[in-house]
Amino acid sequence: MADFPGYSLSGVVASFFFTLLTVKQSDDFRVVGPAFPVLAKVGEDALLTCQLLPKRTAMHMEVRWYRSEPDTPVSVRWDGAEVTEPQMEEYRGRTEWIEDSMAEGKVTLKIRRVQPSDDGQYRCRFREENYWGETSALLQVAALGSSPNIHMEGTGEGGGVRLVCTSQGWFPKPQVYWGDIWGKRLLTFSENHIPGEDGTFYVEDTLMVRNDSVETVSCFIYNHLLGEAKEATAAFPEKLRTEMESKMPFLWKILPVLGLFLAIAVGLIKRRSSTK
Repeated sequence: MADFPGYSLSGVVASFFFTLLTVKQSDDFRVVGPAFPVLAKVGEDALLTCQLLPKRTAMHMEVRWYRSEPDTPVSVRWDGAEVTEPQMEEYRGRTEWIEDSMAEGKVTLKIRRVQPSDDGQYRCRFREENYWGETSALLQVAALGSSPNIHMEGTGEGGGVRLVCTSQGWFPKPQVYWGDIWGKRLLTFSENHIPGEDGTFYVEDTLMVRNDSVETVSCFIYNHLLGEAKEATAAFPEKLRTEMESKMPFLWKILPVLGLFLAIAVGLIKRRSSTK
């Protein structure tokens, strides 16, 4: 091991820990982040911005964007250059510092080709000598999936028809609902959101149709972050509705007849009581 005149290993270690202990939050400046979440679609670029107040140059300060641990940052810029070590592996080759407003204390980090795993909280930290300040930013990642597909998977108990609506490529988990031709909501039988290797969700939603009067149904899949939905519509052929009716339980078929006889009986009783 090489010897350095005037220095000792214990002295260097002691100096390092002294520096850590003396780093404290600055009273000379504060850091503010975006007022609202940053929204980015999968595959697009996202811009995360934070600002020094009062405005001052950040060209020679250390600026660090990180998720949960400052020691494993998304990206670090120090003294005018990007520092690539250490850096979270999943962000290597995907970050870029925008320096247009750095002289005014505004720093912007571009994350290229946003993916579902980028979704969540980020922290921006400025450091100057032994003083620091930081803020947070929320990145919301969204993806609009494929157009839904409706197919029939046979009949269920009681003569109903089982319909399945499928779609893929959604993020975050979408909302799924069914409706008839008049816009009435139909109750879902089962709903599954299956995560894929790329982090997006495959949707599989099942509806049981037991009413032969339903001629058309629609499946709607909605992404609340984007405020957009995709839908698919399926129409029941006359033959299929006839088969559904023929498979209805006997009790359901005779209920209208029983109701008619009951109404007639009540009317006769009232008439007899009024003549007495």
